[in-house]
Amino acid sequence: MRVSYCSILKLFGNTIRLLYVYPIIVHLYNFTLLKMAVSLAPKELWQTTYDWLKATGNKPNKTYCRQEITTHADYPALTAVADFLSSGAMEYTAAEADASYIHQFNYPVLAHIKQPGQEYMHIISSAADWETQKEITKHWSGVVLFADNGAKWRNAENDRFEKELVNQKFYLGAIFTLFMALYIWAAWDTTWYMVLFGLFSMAGLLISILITASELGVQNSIVKQVCGAVSKAGCDAVLKTKYAKGFAGFSTGDIATIYFGVQFIGFLAGGFIPSILNLLLWVSLPGIVVAAWSIYTQAVVIKQWCALCLGIVGLLVLQCVLAAISLSAEAALLPAWQPLVAFALIAAILVLALWPVKAMLKKQHIQAQQVAELKKWKTDAGLFKNQWEKEQQVDTTIWENDLVIGNPNAPVMITVACNPYCGPCASAHKQLDKMLEMHKGKLALQIRLLCNAANTEDKRTIAVTALLQKTAELKNEKETANMLSDWFEWMNYEKWVQQWKPVTETDVMMELKLHEEWIKQSNIAFTPTFFVNGKKLPGRYGLAELENLLPQLTEELTGGYKISS
Repeated sequence: MRVSYCSILKLFGNTIRLLYVYPIIVHLYNFTLLKMAVSLAPKELWQTTYDWLKATGNKPNKTYCRQEITTHADYPALTAVADFLSSGAMEYTAAEADASYIHQFNYPVLAHIKQPGQEYMHIISSAADWETQKEITKHWSGVVLFADNGAKWRNAENDRFEKELVNQKFYLGAIFTLFMALYIWAAWDTTWYMVLFGLFSMAGLLISILITASELGVQNSIVKQVCGAVSKAGCDAVLKTKYAKGFAGFSTGDIATIYFGVQFIGFLAGGFIPSILNLLLWVSLPGIVVAAWSIYTQAVVIKQWCALCLGIVGLLVLQCVLAAISLSAEAALLPAWQPLVAFALIAAILVLALWPVKAMLKKQHIQAQQVAELKKWKTDAGLFKNQWEKEQQVDTTIWENDLVIGNPNAPVMITVACNPYCGPCASAHKQLDKMLEMHKGKLALQIRLLCNAANTEDKRTIAVTALLQKTAELKNEKETANMLSDWFEWMNYEKWVQQWKPVTETDVMMELKLHEEWIKQSNIAFTPTFFVNGKKLPGRYGLAELENLLPQLTEELTGGYKISS
């Protein structure tokens, strides 16, 4: 006797209407009001900074902006924003003023709003906004930050993030195009209900991947907006409960990915094995039970809604309805064992493929969190100072015709001991050149060179002699900087001599001995070795970390503790 699917649908009709359709309609009804509330609510400091930078005509990468600002040791203090702007060599003004100065600001500005129970930064786009946004601006504390006229924010690391984002979009677009091409190919010559069934399978697979990504902590603005529209706590409130943990290491997101992945592959294979399409319809029928269980768990047990989970529920219900209609209309028999084997084989392959991939992604996510914590620790100027003060002290007295680039009276001077034929030294010099350019007037570079004054045949001594001879001739610091940059870019004596033509008769033996003696007295064991205002750079820090610390260090050195002895 054939099962009456109409009676099954009638039995579940009221349940679906009450448990699924009603909450979806309610949440859609409230979506506009929620979006209005979100737009008026204060954003996180990094998000406000990102929006403000875009409003000033700059192009920060959202991921880089969030990562750099939120991992700052002082976050969410305004110093996190100030240091981020300094990292992009952006000239800005941070001041405390009153309403009489609002027409002198360079808009848009970041204004510090201090309301009862909360403080945040707010973007004021024009002087007129002080009046039109009176409910907000009346709580202005007087602190304001704005970019100087024509100031631009540029950062090489941000450019790298932006390039990666473009690549990601390209690959995601290519994958989506491939999925659509496969879907159109499979749906070209099949029934209308299988066309819809395949579309729902593909949609379920994409949503399942988003659920798995959310479980791993991957940030996605679209997902956050969708989840926030359904529940204030977002999807995390549901996905982090024990009911979403699944079993055997597979979460509900993983199971949904496997389920819809098998469906979609089966749909594509339907052109070669028509009987597998019949199997997909039968297998989708129990989905109504899973959908009802998910709605019950979210509505009654957890009392929170997950928009992504509701999307999966909706697809399960729609597939069940399609299956009931099509199987009833065609009086389809139970599938034979061959498609069942194929279905099980596809599922097994996906399980074996997903398991190591999920483990790898989870490990990468944990490592990323650890790196973020370490970065936050390394950008704390106070911790740096505590370690720095215990380090070896060396003599950084500036000699006559010394190799010094930048402002000799700068609050921070980096002394680097290097070998003229050292690859890492050349890389470090390029990075130091960028730091000098970015922190003009606040940073100086002093170079000490490895040589053997007694051995005039040593290639290092020959190179250092030529560098010192040319330094004695040069008129200004800019020429010295260019001369040293050329050397460390080429590290080719013949090419460099042809370009700079040092006077070989110039006697620099005294300078050679000074460099040699300094290297010995400073116990230089390897090159490059760095010193900050006469004390060795702590071993846990490199130039990248020091560069991140420079805005804080220069601030503290000019107004707080003195790092020099």
